[in-house]
Amino acid sequence: MGHDIRVVLCGDAIFADWAARANIPCIASVDELCSLLNAEPVDWIFSVANPLILPPDMFGRARQGAFNYHDGPLPRYAGTHATSWALLAQESEYAITWHRIDDGVNAGELVVRRQVLIAPTDTALSLNLRCHEAAVEGFRELLTGLAKGKLTARPQALVDRSYFPRRRRPDAAGCLRWDRSARDLSAMTRALDFGPYNPNRLCLPKAFVGDDVVIVRRLEVLPRRSGLPAGSLLEIHSGHWRVATGAQDVDVCFGGPDGQLLDARALARNFNLDEGDRLPILSGDQARSITAAHEKLAPSEDFWRQRLEQFKILQLPFLSASVAEAPHRWQSSSWFIPSALAKLAPHDRTEYLVTAWLIYLARIAGETELQLGWTPASDRSQAGLKAVEVLIASVV
Repeated sequence: MGHDIRVVLCGDAIFADWAARANIPCIASVDELCSLLNAEPVDWIFSVANPLILPPDMFGRARQGAFNYHDGPLPRYAGTHATSWALLAQESEYAITWHRIDDGVNAGELVVRRQVLIAPTDTALSLNLRCHEAAVEGFRELLTGLAKGKLTARPQALVDRSYFPRRRRPDAAGCLRWDRSARDLSAMTRALDFGPYNPNRLCLPKAFVGDDVVIVRRLEVLPRRSGLPAGSLLEIHSGHWRVATGAQDVDVCFGGPDGQLLDARALARNFNLDEGDRLPILSGDQARSITAAHEKLAPSEDFWRQRLEQFKILQLPFLSASVAEAPHRWQSSSWFIPSALAKLAPHDRTEYLVTAWLIYLARIAGETELQLGWTPASDRSQAGLKAVEVLIASVV
C-alpha cells in the first residue's frame, strides 16, 4: 500500500528470511529496537502475533500510535491462547481485533473487529488460520483508516473483560474425564490440537490408561449412546477405541510423543485391557489437584524445555566393562565430614559437597557446564495422589 517498513523485530526464521529478501532490516532484541527508535522515531508500531510484551516507553517513539493484533474478540478473550479457550467454551461466534496499545495487556481502544465463525469440527489450528486470514483483511482496513485519517476508535467495555494469563491451563492438564459429555471431550481434544508443525505451549490432550497416561490425537463423537457406564471400553480396533462417556459414545485415537498414531490393539494388550473393561475416571478432587499442580509449574516450562533441548549424557573417561582388561573390583571407604564442613549448616554442607562433586566431574570430562538431576522432597499436599505422580516428572 506504499508504506515503508523501517525495521522488523522477530524470532521467526521464515519471517526473518522474508525480511532479508525484501531488504528490510531485521533485529533480534527489544533493547535493540528501543535504541533504534530513540535515534529515529517512526509513525506507527504494529505488534502482530507477537509473544513479547513491549515496554510502554517504546510506544512514545511512534508519532501516530501503536497497534496490536489480538486473535480473539476483546474484551471477552484477552490474554494468551484465546482460540483454545473459546473452543473449550464451545463458542460458535468469534472475532479478531486490532486495538491501540496502552499500559494494559489487550486493554487499549478497539479500532478494527472482524467476525470469525467457529465450525463444529474446528481445531486450534484451523481456527487460528481463519483468524490470521481475517487479521490480514483487518490490517488493510486499519492502514486505510490511518492513511485517510478516518480511523474510529472505541473504548473496550472492561466490565465484560475476561483475561487468560499465560500460566493458566485447561482442566486436569488436558486429561479426558469420561463421565463428561462427548461434546466436552471433543472440545478439549480440538482446543489442544495445534497441528503437527506448531508448538503446543498449552498442553496435550491425554487419557489415563492403567497407571499411565497416553496422548490423545483424535476424538470423534458418534451419534449413538450405548448406555453403559462412562469409561467402558466398548470396542477395540487397530486404529481406535470406542468408549462410553457421560453422553454419546466416542472413537479415540492415540499417539506417541513423536506425533505418530499408535496401534490401538497393541496399546490395549500392553495394558491388559479388553472390551468391557473400564478406563479410570478422575474425581473432582483429583482434577482440581492436577490443574493446580500444572498451573504452579507452568511458568517454569519454557526454562525446562530449553534445558532438556540441550540435554546430553556426560561421557566419563572410564573403561567400559567390555574393554577393561581386568574385572571390576569394588572398594568402599568410610564416609566422613571434613572438619571444615562440619561447622556449616546441613543445607550448606550438602551444597559444598555437591559442588565439589560437580567440579570433579567437570575436570575429568572436560566440560564447563553440567546439569545435575535430583528428586526434591514431595509436596505433602500432593502426596499419595497417583494421578499427579504420573503426570509430573519426579526428577528435576
